[in-house]
Amino acid sequence: MNNLYASSPDVTNIHCNTPLNDGKTKIFIVGHKDFSIDSMARMVEDKGHNYLVSCVEPGDACMAKFVATEPDVLMIQDEVLKEPLERFIHGILEEYPNIRILVFGKDMNDDHLYRIIRAGVHGYINERMTGEHIERALSAIVSGQNWIERHIMARFINTQHELDEVLETQFYDKISQLCDNLTRRETEILCEVVKGLAIKQIAEEVHLSHQGVKMHLAKLFKKFKVTNRNQLILAAFDKISPVEDLTMLLRNGLQRKLNVAE
Repeated sequence: MNNLYASSPDVTNIHCNTPLNDGKTKIFIVGHKDFSIDSMARMVEDKGHNYLVSCVEPGDACMAKFVATEPDVLMIQDEVLKEPLERFIHGILEEYPNIRILVFGKDMNDDHLYRIIRAGVHGYINERMTGEHIERALSAIVSGQNWIERHIMARFINTQHELDEVLETQFYDKISQLCDNLTRRETEILCEVVKGLAIKQIAEEVHLSHQGVKMHLAKLFKKFKVTNRNQLILAAFDKISPVEDLTMLLRNGLQRKLNVAE
């Protein structure tokens, strides 16, 4: 995050009001002054007494100002976003998971808007929006909602529906491939193991003796190269996951969350 906003050696404090305290929503605006950013700040402040605004030109000292402000909302000019957008936005959200991000800009086409929202931005406003639009956008994202036009949201819904269908098909295909390498008994027992049942319960469900269940479990352990039922479940999920090594991704994701918490 140290150089996320570094885009020029010069830093200009375009507008900064009184110290940011007393429980009001703190908004940090980053943008080039040729975009009339000062007018943007005044427009926000004129719409009520709940906002405290600090604005800076992108530059080397911007990050220090950002950290000192501890904002609730980051309003960032589209031109300031760095490529790759996804990595840039994820970097902010990983280090400041509670911050809300609102992008403003001009000539932002639907593909670009879809991309920034997918990357994690909570909303966007364009140059034609009035002070009332800005106030409503800020109010929405501060309350935990997103500020997205309906046709962009519809694209997400349609894309998600298509993605769900693709993932479901991939899962069933992989489950079929998995079962092709197992006997019927092994498949039955694996099904019960995934339910979290104990050996006694599995034996009752599949009408086998305890020893019979243990024998088939031993074969499953060998096929999946594991030594216990918990490892067997994880290995089975890895086999059917559309992504490679789901268990490793889960571990890495949990560890990253722990690191952020520290």
